[in-house]
Amino acid sequence: MTDYAKYPFVRMLIPFALGVWCCVCISSFRLTPTVTIGIALALFAMAAVTAFVLKSYRHNWVFGAVMACYLVLAGYALTQVHQAETQKDYYRNYEADAKYYVARVYDYPTERPNSIRTVLDLEYQFGDSLPSRPISGKVMAYFPKSDSAFALRYGDLIAIPAPVRAVTPPLNPGEFDYKAYLERKGITGQIYLKDEDWLDLQINNANPIYAFSYRFRDILLASLQRSGLSNDEYGVAAAILLGYDDNLADEVRKNYVAAGSMHILCVSGMHVGIIYLLASFLLGFLNRKKWQKVLKQALLLALIWFYALIAGLSPSILRASLMLTFVIVGEMIHRKGFIINSIAASAFVLLCVNPNNLLEIGFLLSYAAVLGIVVLQRPIYSWFVIKNKLLDRAWEITAVALAAQAGTIPFTLFYFNQFSTYFVLSNLFMTPISFIVVISGMVLLLVSWVPYLSTLVGYLVWGAVYVMNWVVAKIESFPGSIVKGLYISDLEFALLLVALLLLLLRVVLQKRQLFIAFLGTLLLVMVSVTVRMYSSEYQQGMMVFSLRNHTAVDFVRGGEHLLLADSTLMADASTVDYSMKGAWAQRHLSYHPQVFGLEEDFTNGYLCKKSNLVSFDGKLLALWDDALQCKDSLDYRLPVDYLLVRGKQKPDVQSAVNGYDVQLLLIDGSVPRYLAEKWRAQAEALNMPCYDLAEGALEVGLR
Repeated sequence: MTDYAKYPFVRMLIPFALGVWCCVCISSFRLTPTVTIGIALALFAMAAVTAFVLKSYRHNWVFGAVMACYLVLAGYALTQVHQAETQKDYYRNYEADAKYYVARVYDYPTERPNSIRTVLDLEYQFGDSLPSRPISGKVMAYFPKSDSAFALRYGDLIAIPAPVRAVTPPLNPGEFDYKAYLERKGITGQIYLKDEDWLDLQINNANPIYAFSYRFRDILLASLQRSGLSNDEYGVAAAILLGYDDNLADEVRKNYVAAGSMHILCVSGMHVGIIYLLASFLLGFLNRKKWQKVLKQALLLALIWFYALIAGLSPSILRASLMLTFVIVGEMIHRKGFIINSIAASAFVLLCVNPNNLLEIGFLLSYAAVLGIVVLQRPIYSWFVIKNKLLDRAWEITAVALAAQAGTIPFTLFYFNQFSTYFVLSNLFMTPISFIVVISGMVLLLVSWVPYLSTLVGYLVWGAVYVMNWVVAKIESFPGSIVKGLYISDLEFALLLVALLLLLLRVVLQKRQLFIAFLGTLLLVMVSVTVRMYSSEYQQGMMVFSLRNHTAVDFVRGGEHLLLADSTLMADASTVDYSMKGAWAQRHLSYHPQVFGLEEDFTNGYLCKKSNLVSFDGKLLALWDDALQCKDSLDYRLPVDYLLVRGKQKPDVQSAVNGYDVQLLLIDGSVPRYLAEKWRAQAEALNMPCYDLAEGALEVGLR
């Protein structure tokens, strides 16, 4: 019989996380903070009463049920408190009176390919006649690359103009929801600031802990460069040792993702664990007496959190440090505890600090991987008994990789629609090499002030990182190194999570019925995927994407699709990846469609394009061109279902009406906003139905 008392934080975490999820994801139903807190207090009182009144053991479930409901509401209420929109001084509530804001640089400014990006924390609002008003809210700010922008530091106060633009929601099917991503971080606006738009107030109001962290990290980054590290080797070493990935090249990042080794570039449990084991070994002389053991554990705690501090206190290292802290504190008070309960306790604490962590992919992947390793690694390792020590060690590393992959696969499929084929091979090589990089890198940071020794150790770090980069590049070049387009629906994702939970419970509780339920859940997933893929063979329709500076119309028939696009679109890999591949994955379409240009004629079995007309699925699409202007109304106007306006063409709806019988005028996302407004105004004046693709993509006939 399982003793559930061993896992109190597991029992607390599940209902609390459910409350957080309900508040974030169920927008159709909302409780006010006052009502939520009132119900939660009432349930807490009920729990206290049941604890005293129902003293019989068989009635314990009543107290547990009431407490579970209380925790659900507590998670819901705490999440509301953390949402920016619920704050009384939220800046959007007073936006009409704002002339400019005083904002604090909230995050370390980072250099992007075309700008400098940081988060601003709004602190005061000023108007023409009103006195200053304290406000709250965070916005994402972008600066051009200039001397004044490069001089910005964390904590600097600056004045910026109002208003702040809202973040655009996803405009295309399957597109990454950047707005929701920022809102979970408390960021509800964005602004681009030219040099003349903002003023440095020459005041710094930084949190001393974070300021020390950033300054110390800059010193360590400079020491890495002085030791001979540069280019890709420097970028990877900075990411592995200090969690600083701003200098990581896109090509290198892509190689690590394809090889299934991206986790190595994140300061997380592996890095903290290596530091803990190394420091514990070096402090082994403190194991003789009781007070020495306590001192050793205290020093280990201080070292772990100091490392977390210099690594920027990123969420991944906070999770790892907190989990290890529970283990160390348990040893200090002679309460060994259970690792699963410690994992749940750390997750519970982090959710209490910031409930929005629940939907952060880094948070989910970290805990899923750790849980998979803790529960599944030993059973997987026991599949084979290998007498050769070297092969046995290799199999042990492989078992760790398989366990971590089993824990994270629902999330990688749902969030990234891809799977790294050679992750076992990659981790077999990368785990020992990364161990060398972390250890030698820590030594390098310690001796960076010693002239010749730092150079010698720097060569060792450079060599190890070079080997790592070579291995992942080689694995990425293998055929089929990464399988993309593996879309799963919300229902299938939920079923996979249930299947994973059942598998973990089967291993922990050793109940055969749970394995049968696990197989049944997987069967449901397979049935759902099969039905969805079968339905996609009969899909037929047109999708007009909403893309800035580009035109793209996708014609879908079954599992095939043809893309009508401008000549520069397919060369713009970032736009294709961000805005289009999600829709293709949802509909089981190839990431490499046949493309034909706006100016060329094209014909196949189900589509025909001649000049500016495209016939498909009984619909006629016309592409507007200034050369087609018609000053007088024709006796016979060509009936077209859709007339697509694109680029910087002169607004002339009257000419379109004279030559075409248009059912719907489409204004492409490539049309500048000032011209789009004129097109819309003219269409409204002539009673022509109009749709601006800047509001979102248009799907015709697709279900």
